[in-house]
Amino acid sequence: MELLLRTFLVINGQVKRIGLDRFSRICRDGLPEFAGQKIPYALLAFDNEHGKLGELRYRECAYFTFDKDGKVDRERDWAQFRMTVSGEGDPKSFAAKRAKQIRQENIWSFTGDQLQQTIALVTKKA
Repeated sequence: MELLLRTFLVINGQVKRIGLDRFSRICRDGLPEFAGQKIPYALLAFDNEHGKLGELRYRECAYFTFDKDGKVDRERDWAQFRMTVSGEGDPKSFAAKRAKQIRQENIWSFTGDQLQQTIALVTKKA
């Protein structure tokens, strides 16, 4: 099965579609205009039904955290990732509770208005 990917940034509450190539370069190149900010992103994967978008199969909604130079703060992201997987064997441990808190801080959901904007952008002919 082939998937079609669509990527978005949420800037000042507005959903902006960006190309997959640009999205994949963000971690390497950064975005200087977002220096010091935490910007929500969404990665959506749809079934490819003869070149048309089918059913939504995967959704990832998280944040890019940019450092003072506009680069993705990988050190912070890796530290948080390590924290989220520590304590998995003991759900009552401090590490597991902190991991749950970090996951909640780094995941977001579309508001109703943002979801409507996204649907309009996804269905719009490129």
